[in-house]
Amino acid sequence: MTRTDKIWEVAPIDQARVSLLATELSLPKPLAAILLNRGVENRAQAERFFSPTLADLPSPFLMKGMAEAVEIVLAALGKQTPVIVYGDYDVDGTTGAALLYLFLKKIGFSETYVCQPHRLHDGYGLHLEAIRRIVPTGLLEKGPLIITVDCGISSQQQVRELRDFGCRVIVTDHHQPPDELPEADAVVDPQQKDCPFPEKYLAGVGVAFYLAMGIRKSLHEKGMFEPETGREIPNLKSYLDLVAVGTVADMVPIIGVNRIIVKAGLEVLGALGRPGLEQLKKVSGIVDSGITCEDIGFRIGPRLNAAGRMGDAGRALDLLVTEDHVRAADLAQELNSENELRKSVLEAMCQEAVVQAESAVKEGKNGLIIIGDGWHPGVIGIGAARMVEKFNRPTLFFTIQDGMAKGSGRSVNGVNLHEILKEKDELFAAFGGHEAAVGLTLPMENLPALEAHFQERLGEIATETMFVPKVTIAWHEESGSIFAPEFLQMYEKMGPFGMGNPEPVFSAQGDMEKPREVGVNHLKFTARFNGEILDGIGFGLGDFQSLISSGQPLKVAFRLRRNTYRNKTSWQVEAVDFKQLSV
Repeated sequence: MTRTDKIWEVAPIDQARVSLLATELSLPKPLAAILLNRGVENRAQAERFFSPTLADLPSPFLMKGMAEAVEIVLAALGKQTPVIVYGDYDVDGTTGAALLYLFLKKIGFSETYVCQPHRLHDGYGLHLEAIRRIVPTGLLEKGPLIITVDCGISSQQQVRELRDFGCRVIVTDHHQPPDELPEADAVVDPQQKDCPFPEKYLAGVGVAFYLAMGIRKSLHEKGMFEPETGREIPNLKSYLDLVAVGTVADMVPIIGVNRIIVKAGLEVLGALGRPGLEQLKKVSGIVDSGITCEDIGFRIGPRLNAAGRMGDAGRALDLLVTEDHVRAADLAQELNSENELRKSVLEAMCQEAVVQAESAVKEGKNGLIIIGDGWHPGVIGIGAARMVEKFNRPTLFFTIQDGMAKGSGRSVNGVNLHEILKEKDELFAAFGGHEAAVGLTLPMENLPALEAHFQERLGEIATETMFVPKVTIAWHEESGSIFAPEFLQMYEKMGPFGMGNPEPVFSAQGDMEKPREVGVNHLKFTARFNGEILDGIGFGLGDFQSLISSGQPLKVAFRLRRNTYRNKTSWQVEAVDFKQLSV
């Protein structure tokens, strides 16, 4: 990867307001500036930001369809109706399905099943064939209760077929609903029209957790957990490790409700608990209890996802629900091996994709349409994300099989990919997603019409700098205050970081010394800022070695990293970009 000039955009700072907030809250000025740019303007908002609590979660019954869904579940519980939890094959759907399956068993359902579609054989969404493969023969004809997780909002035909069998169907989803909702017995999706629930961007596992909240609350109000019933009140916090993993992996904004449940979930995940996740932490190289969103995004999530990407997602689901430590260890090792295979398949595919992308950029294309014959469909979504990361353009990534183009799309800030493609809905055999990511399938012969529409619409909204890679600088350091202990102590409380609450990027001028390349194009160095000396690492920045070797002072954009080695903790900088002082 060669160096690419990036635009540094320094966040606007109102020095007067920064000083007032810093004084009111007894905070370092850099922290006050970051908080103001994230909408935190007073003490009450700061307390909610730094110390979000589960008590602040809004009622589940604010969610449209929740009351009906809970009533159906309680009626099924009373009759001991068989229940089937059907989750999508990604991390979000897998964690959500595991959560509901475990919760429903806990509250007393005696016949509970959980199943998922096979990514390669079934594809996304609700499929009766996937249910039949897993549940006992004839069960569907007995009219079980079926609850979807992270899917179903666009499955009108499948829901109709299930109800024709006599099944009751609850759809829980978080994707953008189509104009025509499925005719389920209850639909729970915070993005439904007229849904008063304040958080619209829960992950699918978050919606599943809220259904569990609603069920537990109603059972409690009906006296179902009185001592004479012999029922134990489920501890909902014990499921938050699953919620944190699914929410972070699905890349929804870590703000509001999501911030509360992820922060609590990271605490649960950091403690000894679920055998499957403990073993997954072990094979992922996570050795201490301080689990971060980054650990989920780059270690735990990819290994869970590898099962569904390369074949059967059921292995990840088994890992999450098993109580057998030996079984958990075996499954974790299997997923780790699958993840290594996934990486090798992805690298080979991306080498071909980069050639296509570079050609499109030279032609002045605003969007990238990447097409490969027979590429593995399980990794095209990651391929699209890789192209967006490298070229900063909305990308549609397709594999061609049997005359059909199966694709995955990723977008950039300022481009609502779902809205643009929805305008040509007639081209697709299947389509769904949201503003930043879509999945789509269409006949090969429709690709030229899709590309023409895609490029035309992007041309209408593109600005001169929209597709130039950018680095947003939260604070330019001049005095060394961000390296002071009082700043670093409070800085850690800003987590968990993720979409909506991104990890801040700082910039500073200093002397970079002892550059050396490590791994494949990674850079290690020593940074000197106003007397502070820190180790530095820059992933994918090996091409800057010659610039640092020139010995001239540089500006560096970086994130702060707490590094623990042999029980010794120190702070280091993770470089994002370098610039000469004249730039």
